[in-house]
This record gives sequence, structure tokens and C-alpha cells, in this order.
Amino acid sequence: MLLSILVPVYNSEKYLKECFDSALRQSGEDFELVLVDDGSTDNGGQICDSYQTRYPERVRVIHQKNSGLILARRTGIRAAKGDYCMFLDADDAYEPECLATIRETIEQTGADVVIFNNYSYFEEDGSIEPNKAAFADGSVFEGDSKKLIYEKLIATEELNNIWFKAIRTALLQADDTDYTLYADNPHGEDLLQSLYPLTHAEKIVYRNRRLYRYRRHGRSMTRQPDAQRLMRMFDRRIGLQLQRYMTLWGMDSPQYFDLLQARRVRGALAIFWMYYRAAGTASEKRSLLNFPWEAKLGAKQQALQSNPNLSRMHRLQIHAILRKQKCLLDCICMLGKLKMRAFHGA
Repeated sequence: MLLSILVPVYNSEKYLKECFDSALRQSGEDFELVLVDDGSTDNGGQICDSYQTRYPERVRVIHQKNSGLILARRTGIRAAKGDYCMFLDADDAYEPECLATIRETIEQTGADVVIFNNYSYFEEDGSIEPNKAAFADGSVFEGDSKKLIYEKLIATEELNNIWFKAIRTALLQADDTDYTLYADNPHGEDLLQSLYPLTHAEKIVYRNRRLYRYRRHGRSMTRQPDAQRLMRMFDRRIGLQLQRYMTLWGMDSPQYFDLLQARRVRGALAIFWMYYRAAGTASEKRSLLNFPWEAKLGAKQQALQSNPNLSRMHRLQIHAILRKQKCLLDCICMLGKLKMRAFHGA
């Protein structure tokens, strides 16, 4: 069994050595490292080539003009020689036992997809935050039990990321979705590329092992609200594709659409707070509040307030945002900071 580790590379030279070395230090020799240089303008392309020179039997490099993250991943998938593909972002890293765990799981279960846990590494202060388990370790999903996977996809973002999945290459290469239609917007691409293989896999296995280190960068880039970037983060095309799959799964009932609406609202609130907490001035906060949040929340306030899948705190936040109640939002923000300090023991 050969594993293909696919790494899209674009202007991330400061992280590449740590990333590549974390893959090359894995146990066993049944894997290849496929580096897709997506038109890097820094030294990323040269660093990729240097690794290919040092490890000619293990590393392959593909250089292409800048096409965006989605198409860089698809290039890697087309080029993969392995039976399974794994995904590693250029600023992240694998834990030492990652491939051994995946290899063992596939050999013991015959899984088409292995989903595994991860943890966050905060670049600013070096702290880490474990990710909660989505299911019990070793959970197997096949036949009707796959609906538990689909429910997670509809109701939460827990299973979105493609980088904590090992996927049978044949499934990925059979996906005929026209990803060029989505190449202009990287937001949501992980969910988009996960839908086909998760739907067509006969067996999915979940491992509650934190095998992947996800780097969370500093928040300076989110300080000033950017209307165009916000609009991209609310791209409806991904949601429409998920709805098409809900129909395919036989899960397009009002019950599941309420779950989907609640997911969208929680996602919108997460985006709002990312910017609001980073805003340094009252002017920046007012600018953020002037964004058309009602349209991006996906429903009228009355419908949101009646959704049983939204908590009282979610409803209070929605009310404050739509009414532009900055004082209330500042109080909620302060409460959130206190909870975060308590969580981290600070």
C-alpha cells in the first residue's frame, strides 16, 4: 500500500522545512511526498526542488502557474501514485505516529476513508488547543450508519477539513466536479472536496488520535474589516452544493434544513467575532456592523429566533448584531475573553 502526501505550496517558505520534514520523518517507506508549487513568488519553488534533489525516490515536485488552493490540490490528486491520498498544508505538520496509525487502521478495517483528530498550535504564543473528538475512537460508518457522518456535515464544521482525512485515491480521481468553478474562492474548499468521497466511500473509520498540527496564525490580518473578503467568506455556491448532496442522501427535510441554517448562523457569528475581537477602534467596529449581516445570516430574524438548534446566546448575538448594539456586543466580547482565559488557565 502506497500513501501519497499532497502539499500545495504558495508563498510559505518560512514553514516549508518543518512541514516537509514532518512528513519525511514518518515511519515506513511506503509513501511519496508530492509538492505542488502553485506559482510561488518567494523561494518556495526552489526549496521544493532542493527536497526533490535530496530525496529523489521519495519527493516529486510539480510547478504550475498560480491557480489557487483548490486547483493545486486537484493537480496533486491527479498526479498521485498512491492507493490513498493524504493532505498536508504547507504551514502545518504531522505528528510522528501519523502514517503508522493510518496504515494500521486501513490494514485492519479496509476503510476507504480514515478521518483523524488534530490540535491547534497558536503561533503568537506557542500554546496548543486539543480538538474535541467527533466520534469514539475506532468508530466505523458504513451503510445506514453513514448518515451520522452526513448529519455532522450538515449541522457542524467538525468534519470539513480535508487535511485530517486519508482518502482512497480512486474515489478522489472519480470525482467529476468542475472545481474550476470554485477556484476564485478558497473559503469552503475543504468541505467541497470532501463531499464526493465521503458519499461514495463504502466504509469510513474515525480515529480519535491527534495526528495533525494545525497552525493558527496571528490575528493582525483580521484587524481591518475587508468587505470583499467578507463577501467571499459567504460564498453561497458551497452551501448549494451541500444542499444537492443532502438531496442525494435523502436528508433534504425541514428538520435537516433547520440544522443547516443553524450551522450557517454559527459560521457567520464566528466570522463576525473574528473581526470584532480584532477591531482596535470604535470606528472599525462600526464599519463591521454596517456589513449586511441580515442577508448573510441566511434568514429573517424571526426565523432565526425560532430555530431550535440555536442557543439563547446565539439568538442574543444575532439580535445585537442586527440592531447594531455595540455596547451589548462589547459586553459579550468581554465575557468570551474571560471564558477563554479560564479555559487556558491564564
